[in-house]
Amino acid sequence: MDPLDKTNIGTTALTITKLGLGGAPMGGLFSDVDERQAYETLSVAYENGVRYFDTAPLYGSGKSERFFGEFLSSVPREEFVLSTKVGRLLDNKGPMDEDGLYVNVPNLEVRYDYSRDGVLRSIDESLDRLGLDRIDIAFIHDPDEHFDIAINEAFPALADLRSQGVLKAIGAGMNQWEMLADFAREGDFDFLRASIHYWIIQHWKFSCPCAWKNI
Repeated sequence: MDPLDKTNIGTTALTITKLGLGGAPMGGLFSDVDERQAYETLSVAYENGVRYFDTAPLYGSGKSERFFGEFLSSVPREEFVLSTKVGRLLDNKGPMDEDGLYVNVPNLEVRYDYSRDGVLRSIDESLDRLGLDRIDIAFIHDPDEHFDIAINEAFPALADLRSQGVLKAIGAGMNQWEMLADFAREGDFDFLRASIHYWIIQHWKFSCPCAWKNI
């Protein structure tokens, strides 16, 4: 398998390289990353054919999204696919790194919010941090303890944005597969992502770090 080959997302017209670049390290996961290091990392990935880039508000309390936006704004927008996530909002209430995993993060509180209003605010704020005109894919991020509100509010909000053409695909991303199976049964998702090793489970094809729904 060539990791730079492209594959379709569900039944959408969206295609991504099988190999993507994740944004958690660029947010300072375990060790600090400055703007130059982030830009060089993204640049090397792009120069070597990677065309799928994934980030999230949680990664460094917005640092990752800002770094991604700074680099991706320098290349043609039609040349790459970008995903970010919803379910965490950043508030100006002082520092709160929920896991203590990110180094040198902005003084922002990271809080869970899977409500419809929270999802819409998250997309708007991500676009502002990225400085780009659109996001291609939005994931519901780690809703382990929040399944009901995620499926009843976050999913319909994302589905509406997809139907309006604001998003090209929607999904959920977690560190487990069991709830992803619940999402598959309950919602019309294009892209489900499990941050686990390779698994083959019934009609699912899981690959770390991405998982595609076979439709």
